[in-house]
Amino acid sequence: MEKKEPVVIDTLGKLLDGGYRFNLWCLYCSRGGISPIEPFVKKLGRDHPIYVSGHAKCSKCGGKNVEVRIQAPAAGERPVQGI
Repeated sequence: MEKKEPVVIDTLGKLLDGGYRFNLWCLYCSRGGISPIEPFVKKLGRDHPIYVSGHAKCSKCGGKNVEVRIQAPAAGERPVQGI
């Protein structure tokens, strides 16, 4: 049996390819929601690390104290991977 290497998702490009999104929450005004990865990839590049807290800004109050969590795609939303 062939040993499989672990999957490492450490860049924005890999998050995008895997169908992930960001769950953003403003710690100033409590506005939150799901954000696609694409705007961050366009701004920062596919090879940028997944940590983007300093690059997120609240669309309601303009605050930059935004908590960023990775939102995994639902089972039916995941891209089909080669076996």
